[in-house]
Formats: sequence, C-alpha cells, structure tokens
Amino acid sequence: MVQIFNECEKYGFDIFDDGIYHNDVKLGEVGFSRGTWWVVGAAEQKRVACQSALEAVWWLAVAQTPLHAETASWEELLDRPFDELTTEEWRRLREYAPSTQSRELVAA
Repeated sequence: MVQIFNECEKYGFDIFDDGIYHNDVKLGEVGFSRGTWWVVGAAEQKRVACQSALEAVWWLAVAQTPLHAETASWEELLDRPFDELTTEEWRRLREYAPSTQSRELVAA
C-alpha cells in the first residue's frame, strides 16, 4: 500500500477505499495479490497485470487521465520528471523549439 501511495503522490492522485481519483474523477484501482501487481481502469472490468506499483499507477495516469485536463506549457513540461510525462506530453515536447532569443542567451 505504501508503494501505491508513493506513486500516486507523484501524480497528485488521491487514494480512497474504493479506488484512485484525480480531481474527483475515479481513475481505477491498483493492487497486489498472489505475488502480482495489477490495475483496473474505472471504465474497465478486467485486471491487467503489471510489473510494479510504479507501472500500475503510471498506466492510470496515461490511459485514464481525462482528456479535458489542463494542458501544461512547454516550460512546465520541461520542469517535470520525465517518468511522469504522458505520451501526449512527450509528443508536445518533441515539437518544442526554443525561441531565437533563448538560443542567443544560451550561446552567450
């Protein structure tokens, strides 16, 4: 349970008796039974096996986070730990190009 809590804390998720939430929206459940980590998305009915609590919570963050969530700026994305970025955020970062003014400051 401590591992799940630590991973959820990284994403700002809340843990309640009935599952993991983000902004009052249930994302799903994560657990460990019979020697295996698992995750169930809120809209799913089948458990998916995972290698760790990190992978299970990451799955909820990537696959279940509502699409209407706020979009972070490039600067916010660059400041975030890489293992917390979603696929969409990685795509946005690949498109990032610093302004000419920023490049001149770095070169100086």
